[in-house]
Amino acid sequence: TLIIGSGAAGLNAAVQLHSRGITDILIVTEGLNMGTSINTGSDKQTYYKSAMCGSDLDSPETMAANYFNPGGMHGDPALVETAWAGFRDGDIYRLP
Repeated sequence: TLIIGSGAAGLNAAVQLHSRGITDILIVTEGLNMGTSINTGSDKQTYYKSAMCGSDLDSPETMAANYFNPGGMHGDPALVETAWAGFRDGDIYRLP
């Protein structure tokens, strides 16, 4: 079985195939420790960072309003709740 890419999805595919008894697996990659997967944080980190970047500081309330704004994508309540929990618990640090 050919898997293209050694990021999170590619390696997960290899593990899942192997767990199902498929051992003839070839992973084609540009290199290890490269690509999109290595550059991302967890969902929680990504959404915390989105409230702290840019020239004007955001807040969980503004971020939630943006997510739920008509015409945009459907909001994800779990992401908003995660951001709000971090704000409420003092985990979000605002940049100067």
